[in-house]
Amino acid sequence: MKIKFTKHAEEMLVFRKIKRELVVEAIDKPDDKSKGDGDKQVLYKNFGKNNLKVVIVKEKNEVVVITEHWIAKKRVKK
Repeated sequence: MKIKFTKHAEEMLVFRKIKRELVVEAIDKPDDKSKGDGDKQVLYKNFGKNNLKVVIVKEKNEVVVITEHWIAKKRVKK
């Protein structure tokens, strides 16, 4: 499935110093996920000390990344 980044998500990759490959890994193999607002999904991937939180929307044949950021493990909602 194709992965597309919004302008905001692209900017946040640079601003938050997150590698694109980590976001792709979080989408492909999330450790946890939950429903976001509307049709959004929230994915979590553990990368050692912190988790990467990725907010996506699935459209036809692609996944659109809305935003991504690091969060402390204890803040992951179950």
